[in-house]
Amino acid sequence: MKIILGPPGTGKTTTLLNLIEQYLEKGVSPDRIGYFAFTRRAAHEAVDRAYKKFKLTKRDLPFFRTLHSLAFMQMGITTSQIMSAEKYADIGEWLKIGKFFGSQQVMEQGPYKDFGYGDKFLEIINIARIQKQELRSVYNASTVPLKTDWARVDYVSRGLRAWKDHHELFDYTDMLEQFCDRQLAPRLEVVFIDEAQDLSPLQWRMVELLQQNAKETYVAGDDDQAIFRYAGADVDHFIGLKGEVTVLNKSYRIPSSHHVLSQNVIRKVVGRRPKEFVPREEQGCVFWHRHSAEVDLSTGDWLLLSRTTRGAQQIEEEVRRRGHLYIYNGSKSIDHKVLEAVRLWENLRNGARLTYEQVKIVYGQMLLGTQVEYGHKTFSKGQPDQTYTLQDLQDFHGLLYSLPWDDGLGKIADRDRIYIKACLRKGESLTDDPRIRISTIHSAKGAQATNVMMLTDTMRRSYSMWRKFENEHYDEARVFYVGLTRALRNLHLIHPMFSRGYQLA
Repeated sequence: MKIILGPPGTGKTTTLLNLIEQYLEKGVSPDRIGYFAFTRRAAHEAVDRAYKKFKLTKRDLPFFRTLHSLAFMQMGITTSQIMSAEKYADIGEWLKIGKFFGSQQVMEQGPYKDFGYGDKFLEIINIARIQKQELRSVYNASTVPLKTDWARVDYVSRGLRAWKDHHELFDYTDMLEQFCDRQLAPRLEVVFIDEAQDLSPLQWRMVELLQQNAKETYVAGDDDQAIFRYAGADVDHFIGLKGEVTVLNKSYRIPSSHHVLSQNVIRKVVGRRPKEFVPREEQGCVFWHRHSAEVDLSTGDWLLLSRTTRGAQQIEEEVRRRGHLYIYNGSKSIDHKVLEAVRLWENLRNGARLTYEQVKIVYGQMLLGTQVEYGHKTFSKGQPDQTYTLQDLQDFHGLLYSLPWDDGLGKIADRDRIYIKACLRKGESLTDDPRIRISTIHSAKGAQATNVMMLTDTMRRSYSMWRKFENEHYDEARVFYVGLTRALRNLHLIHPMFSRGYQLA
């Protein structure tokens, strides 16, 4: 086994792709190379870059995927056999516990979002399985306020299993277990495991099976960025791996001042793999602020981070109040169709001509009967090169309005209307992707931006809400470290508010 340690910004994915290229040049067939990542995002990034680098198609790289996806493929099951939120709700009814399992999307890996009590039960049950521990011991170690006793947890666990067996359904952990029990590992020439510090004991068993069937195995990761231990990750297994070790020793992201600060934090973790690497020559800047309102977000690209979902939501409210467009949880603050309708409508009023498809976007934000006539759907697509002026639409295609967008686009909600006007006053672009991304630190691993702002108020919040850990402060240090290493130039830290009882870890 060959171990590649990739500190933040050192080009770990690029290194892995360069190694893959070397094997391709040696004549190894693409379908005999396996690249497996912990998250879909990491797998998709590697696949996209591989397509461009090697001029290959998805069909050429069947084993570039997540470990869950590999198990799914090797089992030969269909998507209809995978547990969904609706099926969990059905189980809740069958167990006579009503809507015990909520309606949250079932994720490939934790944590779940916005837990109801049912989802918390599912998390405990799942952690026991992926860590290959007894459910009772995991339940005893949990400090989640389940408002129930062990008998109910055991009842739900047994009922869940019986339901899935009867209906021949599988959850994501089932797929991993089946992969291991049935030894479904494909025979590959070389295997690459990315983000290995986040793997659970069950996933490590998958890696062992893959390694047995492969001639070469590369395991890449960084234990300093292991922030999913509460969700079942076994970072100690990664730290204890034996093999030829390569440390990527040059960061292309971290400025020198950020490097000093982040190293002061991560060196407090006992038992970590030592990794000496050099930062960028650029000094970079670290700023401390008493409040996030002191940070000017009017220019540049930004990544706004919080330790908790609640903190991220507070940031979202403030950014919206300040009149900036943003992305949070993968969604834009305003639907792109709404912004496009605003832009096209004002262009139309200023004399521009719109295509049929553009007119459809504008009409989609207008009220039938008052702003556009009923029956306008008979509007012909016309010729591909045909365009329409404001007068054309008024004379022939049911348009009844010509007022500015904030009066003429009646379907836009008042709250969004006020927000869009504030964004326009701030000079925000309606066509470009938002400059600002909001995220929890856990969701931002792998991300970067020129400017980063991070709340530190909740950095001392422990994982004890999930499980009791002997060295939980080390986990918090790792989370803080990940946040400190996202900025390319400017790092803005919001100072803990001691008056409210907060203090920095």
